[in-house]
Amino acid sequence: MPGAEAPFARFSRSWREVGCGCWIWTKSFAQNGYGQLKVFGKMTAAHRFAFELYKGPIPAGGHILHSCDNKACVNPAHLRCGTHQENMREAAERGRMRSGSRHHNFGSRQSRPRQSNRVRVLGQEFPSQKQAETALGLGSGTVRYWLRTNSDKAQLLSKGELNGQR
Repeated sequence: MPGAEAPFARFSRSWREVGCGCWIWTKSFAQNGYGQLKVFGKMTAAHRFAFELYKGPIPAGGHILHSCDNKACVNPAHLRCGTHQENMREAAERGRMRSGSRHHNFGSRQSRPRQSNRVRVLGQEFPSQKQAETALGLGSGTVRYWLRTNSDKAQLLSKGELNGQR
């Protein structure tokens, strides 16, 4: 087709950078929460396309793991090739496993902060961890992991800190 735009050109204008260095995918998403784009007539995961574009081919059976735990991130600096087992182990260690998952025994269960507390994530305030994750395109449990590991990316807000009061 004459005039069809190259996939890398569409990719390059389909994300925006946020304060933590993530390149957040802004176009189409699959049901699993990962960005997607059409490449030569086939739907492709945006993070896998980014990895191949900047780092080269993905070995057969290879998984692309996010160091930032953000499914919407396509920054190749946050992506690495790994195995399914590595991905599951990291997910358990970082508190990203669903309670019904058959893989829940990879890490010890720790108490977690209440979901309804206001939080500041990447410099923005949100009514809850879930709302922050949804608004920023973060994976489920990412804010909880950041809070538990005392990351500077997320802080629980006390009543005195709400709406900029300190």
